[in-house]
Amino acid sequence: MLYYWIISLPMMLCFFWSIFFIIRCLEGRNNLRIKVSILVFFIAATALYTDHWLYFSEERNAFGLWTYLIANLSVYPLYYMYLRALTHAKKSIETPLLFIPAAIIALLFPLNGHFEWFGEDRLILFVRICFAAEVIWVWWRGYLLLQETRARMDDTYSDDRSYLLRPTYIIQHLLGLTAAISMLLNFLGRDFFTESMLVCIPAVVMTALLYAIGYVAAHTTLPQETVEADSSTYQPPSKEDSSALMEHIDRLMREQHLFTNSGLTIVDVATAAGSNRTYVSRAINRSYSISFSQYIARQRVLYAQMVLADARYKTDKEAIADAIALSGFASEQSFYRLFKEQTGTTPLQFRKQSVMNG
Repeated sequence: MLYYWIISLPMMLCFFWSIFFIIRCLEGRNNLRIKVSILVFFIAATALYTDHWLYFSEERNAFGLWTYLIANLSVYPLYYMYLRALTHAKKSIETPLLFIPAAIIALLFPLNGHFEWFGEDRLILFVRICFAAEVIWVWWRGYLLLQETRARMDDTYSDDRSYLLRPTYIIQHLLGLTAAISMLLNFLGRDFFTESMLVCIPAVVMTALLYAIGYVAAHTTLPQETVEADSSTYQPPSKEDSSALMEHIDRLMREQHLFTNSGLTIVDVATAAGSNRTYVSRAINRSYSISFSQYIARQRVLYAQMVLADARYKTDKEAIADAIALSGFASEQSFYRLFKEQTGTTPLQFRKQSVMNG
């Protein structure tokens, strides 16, 4: 009894997440592309693990094998499709190409059953090879996609918003581990686990991963502007133009203290400078070899140092509180972390040393 309950866990969990995301889709059109893509992923996963459950419950038939092979070749491409939706990536021919093996099996399997062109074992070997290639491709391309998205976030926001991607990064790392396990299990074949309690191990592992994917997908969204491309049609600025623009931006920072706005974005700076986000991003990178968020963090830390060095504050606590509030830091955590990174000392140590030397 325990055996049948454990092998049904991935199927039941996928069914739960499918219902959950159906309800999410019905709630409204906000982030509909993301919700639909993760819903389709869990529907395919439900089909896959239903076939698993039937197989290991000794309810085997040709139709079940056909749906299993299609679902097996679809789940990783569907997860990649979800990642592209989550990061608001532009549509690409890359994603449809990943579904070609599943489409081939969908057509070839029933035709082979009728005409008997070649043995079933060859089809299964083809599926295993394609599955391994898909797993490697989706894991690697998914990781690069997250890296590209993080870079765009750094070039859009003044505060560090990488925490928005942190849960998805964790899933991606876990996916890499389970992908290796999945490839091994795929090459071993389901017959290796028939009538063995060993099947409970991958069942529990996949249940944990699927729960994590569903939970993270339910709680993670990324603002559209993190990946919006600049709509301008200007030619890339020359080095001389970049230098002139950077001098203008530096002057704005000194005179208008734009960085004190905790919600400052690169679009705000571009508007103030009479330029566009692409020019501003390239000017900062060419002049200082850092991202927009790193540039603003540098401005904020410099301003915070000035506040902390003010001996008129009666207590260190008041000085630090004002340094955070007046410099534009979004949180105490980011203030302490960035201050330490850029000065090599804590705000309190810096203040005591400054007041003592002053």
